[in-house]
Amino acid sequence: MKKIKKRICIIKFDGMGDVLRTTPILRRFEGEDVFWITEETSFSLLRDNPFIKTVIPIFEMSDVRNFMFDELYNFDEDKRACSLAAHIRAEKKKGYGFKSGGYFPFDSDSEYAYELSKNDELKFKLNKKTYQQIIFEMAGFEWKGEDYVLGYKPRGGIKYSVGINYLVGKKFPNKAWPHWKKLSDMLDSVSLQEQFGTIEEYIDWINSCRFVVTGDSLGMHIALALKKKVIVLMGSTSWNEIETYGRAVILKTHLPCSPCYKKNKCNLTPFCMDLISPESVYSELMKMEDIECRGARR
Repeated sequence: MKKIKKRICIIKFDGMGDVLRTTPILRRFEGEDVFWITEETSFSLLRDNPFIKTVIPIFEMSDVRNFMFDELYNFDEDKRACSLAAHIRAEKKKGYGFKSGGYFPFDSDSEYAYELSKNDELKFKLNKKTYQQIIFEMAGFEWKGEDYVLGYKPRGGIKYSVGINYLVGKKFPNKAWPHWKKLSDMLDSVSLQEQFGTIEEYIDWINSCRFVVTGDSLGMHIALALKKKVIVLMGSTSWNEIETYGRAVILKTHLPCSPCYKKNKCNLTPFCMDLISPESVYSELMKMEDIECRGARR
């Protein structure tokens, strides 16, 4: 007898990097009909994903209200996402819903994630779980190291030894590292991030680099999804939530105020990102290069 596929609804659309690092959950729904609701900006990140039947941009979400799903998973705290999750019909709902003007966990599996979003001490200092582990627990699963799933297949091969992914978004300006120029001057075969016209061009560029040096950004997640060797520079955001899959080294400072997630420009001295020296980044790159060369000789 032919297996009847479940209709699965996933809601995640706040932040392209977070959308991409939510894709490991798809591996638990292989063979099912998965519908993913997201921002239009993240559409191209999910397009052609072999685990997704349909990607639905949020401006079309009114059509989804008439659907009936077997299971719904909302991993987003956004009011629109939670309101949508509350109104979509599904036999089982996991993650977040919406009532009385705010989001709430559908069941106990999401209580830790909910507390993490409300408790700065837990999020900044005490939490040791990665984002992926938290997402899996919200869904009621045990995380077993499931990797990213990137639908787009990059074009071209390796062109550069090191890619410098230095741009940061406006939301968290304190992710910026002040020593990119000095690092690039220390390297031979290096390529600097550009303002790419499409996400596909951005992915192609990252794919063209053997190693990637980056801040906490979408580019970091793309590089990890492409299984690149990555050096991540972090100060204002939580490094404990980053799953490196053994492919990245995280360089960070240990100031009492770090991480802070401040959205306004930090004027403190010393500034956390300033304390990561270009020499330390260069040293880690040389270690990675040496390990890769020794592996190639075996």
